[in-house]
Amino acid sequence: MSELYIDFYRGKDEDTFLAAWENKYGSLSDDDIDELYAEIADAIEKAVKEGTHEVGKPFVYKDVLVGKSDFNTFHSLYIFEQDK
Repeated sequence: MSELYIDFYRGKDEDTFLAAWENKYGSLSDDDIDELYAEIADAIEKAVKEGTHEVGKPFVYKDVLVGKSDFNTFHSLYIFEQDK
């Protein structure tokens, strides 16, 4: 697994993603959320390297919109934002 991480620009962006995820897959514990975010970081990194995702576009993981992606090179961090 990579040393990449994800975060959200605003708390409401994360809340929107988690609500959509839990609606589709059920509730998550804090440990489950950490594991899910690690999986998303690996998935987006793979998609970017393979050319199937372009930073700045919406990223969908397992049929759930995570948000529009950005990348912070200093922190090796993918950041997501929901549409306004």
